[in-house]
Amino acid sequence: MDILLSKHFEYLNNDLHVENVSLTRLAKEIGTPAYIYSKAEITDQVKALQKAFGDVLPEGRQPRFFYACKANSNINLLRYLNEMGVCLETVAVGEMHRGLKAGFKGSDMLVTGVGKTHKEIRTYLENNIYSLNVESIPELERINKIAGEMGKTARVMMRLNPNVEGGAYDKISTGRAHDKFGLSAPTIIDNYERADLKNIKFIGLSMHIGSQIETTQSYLTGYQVIAHLVGQLRDKGHNVATLDIGGGFGIQYKDESLLDLKRVAEAVRDVIEPLGTEIIMEPGRYIAGNAGLLLTKVEYVKEEGGRQFLILDTAMNDLIRPTLYDAYHAVVPVANPHAEPTSYDIVGPICETGDTFAKGRVLPKMQEGDLCVIQSAGAYTACMASNYNTRPLLPEIMVDGEAYKIIRRRQTLDDLFEMETTI
Repeated sequence: MDILLSKHFEYLNNDLHVENVSLTRLAKEIGTPAYIYSKAEITDQVKALQKAFGDVLPEGRQPRFFYACKANSNINLLRYLNEMGVCLETVAVGEMHRGLKAGFKGSDMLVTGVGKTHKEIRTYLENNIYSLNVESIPELERINKIAGEMGKTARVMMRLNPNVEGGAYDKISTGRAHDKFGLSAPTIIDNYERADLKNIKFIGLSMHIGSQIETTQSYLTGYQVIAHLVGQLRDKGHNVATLDIGGGFGIQYKDESLLDLKRVAEAVRDVIEPLGTEIIMEPGRYIAGNAGLLLTKVEYVKEEGGRQFLILDTAMNDLIRPTLYDAYHAVVPVANPHAEPTSYDIVGPICETGDTFAKGRVLPKMQEGDLCVIQSAGAYTACMASNYNTRPLLPEIMVDGEAYKIIRRRQTLDDLFEMETTI
């Protein structure tokens, strides 16, 4: 059977709890399926980041952490991170508005993304966003033009593409030369020197090489590339005051070796800190990923062709990562964890073969009506959900000690239909 991936998930009297709340009780009170989050796990992850870098870097030289809210953008989660002193990295104007509703100021947020529209850029500038991280020269010129029309100066970091492979999967690697993100060092140098960009203030450089990174070497290589570019720009008399060196810290989904944050901090200390810039990092999945579970119920146990299928009441529209990335998510029962080990294909009800969470996964023997949880569902799960098959979005629940709160209610069919007009 898969292991539990947080110390805040524990079997008490053969009943799985999140902190001190029984999942059997939650299923009875809020129904299934549902996303369940542990506030204590989120707290622990933020503190682990702060400690890892605080222990290694000189006093006053720790990074500013800008949470990558594309991982999980629930406003209540954002509000809590704001209270903990974490800033916000956004990739779309809707995420910026979520940040504002959660209590962030524009100056506490930065924005990345390759396709910023005219309207979005104007909105970012109206809200005095900390930095627009620029991905292309046409975008840079568009920002300059709009800022001029508004009588503003746009704070900009140019995003370096260091040609470094970092992500765990092809689709979440973002720092290779053939990826759509960022600019080459020669392109950045040429455009840093342009006298016609009168409404741009270059505050520094940004870089992000991918997600679910598991080795320090990928970071170290990227840091060395961006540090070299800082030297080239400064040799030409340009100011580089800030470095956004990305995130992508890996979490445990199965039995992976966890990234050694101390070694990453040492790489920052050795390569980035001597440059004397402000240091920004963008953790997302690391904070939220293993804080979440997808609570679900077995609708049927089907035996056919020598295989046993667990057919759940949750589906690929609620958790798309397995079918999108072939991603592994650990699955454990809510009750009776010591029952006879049995091999199952774990699937959802949608009429697509891709609606499969696992094949040949060994779980304690289960039957119709039993509860189980899909783990590592705190990041890139609720935020990537859809209404495919006209399936309403699931509720999100935050557990805090012995209490829980519904931080997003279950969507109804009326919610869906009211957006459609009759012609």
